[in-house]
Amino acid sequence: MGNSCPNGLKREGRLTGINVLSISALLLFLLVGLFVVDADIAMQKKMEVKTLLELANHHATFAVEPVLKTEGVIDLVEEEALLRFDQRMRENGGYRREGSSYLPAADSVTTDPLRFVRHYVDFRSWRKDLQLRLRYDGAALHLEQAITGAERPSGGHLQIVVVTQRGEELRLAPKTMVGPSHVVVAYVDERPFLPLLPAHAFPVVSVEELKR
Repeated sequence: MGNSCPNGLKREGRLTGINVLSISALLLFLLVGLFVVDADIAMQKKMEVKTLLELANHHATFAVEPVLKTEGVIDLVEEEALLRFDQRMRENGGYRREGSSYLPAADSVTTDPLRFVRHYVDFRSWRKDLQLRLRYDGAALHLEQAITGAERPSGGHLQIVVVTQRGEELRLAPKTMVGPSHVVVAYVDERPFLPLLPAHAFPVVSVEELKR
């Protein structure tokens, strides 16, 4: 009888240790699961924002100058193009433009504003290489530099670099322009749905040739 208690205490201690390990493993598993789900949500948002930009930009590039068009010159009416872009962002995503941001509605893809920059490459310039360097400062997306390069008969190469708040340079996949083009870059910067998860922050680009 006197020797049974220590053995019982040892068994209880071992069981307690196993329970703590099991709970720790479960918490770790849940945390990994949250990161996976969060990464999936971020990817889905990126794809949906990309689709929104593409649809809006497609609509915007129909805003060509009618008189020049009759002479075979395709040129963008930029004010009309922006209004057409706004229209599709509102209709398809519930976004309303305020300055250089698109403010979301309650049912929009993002919960925080989309900061954006647009750049028009006209009929005189689309065959030249172009590098756009943008910077996101936490409140707005700014175009810092637009550097033209060599001319290519088949169309210039477009390279876009976005510098984040931390100074990280994000180089987007290069594109080849096939005509006068309307370029729109948006930056998503959203709070995570749980404080322990990282924020969703990434650029999205749309490049559309003007419609003939």
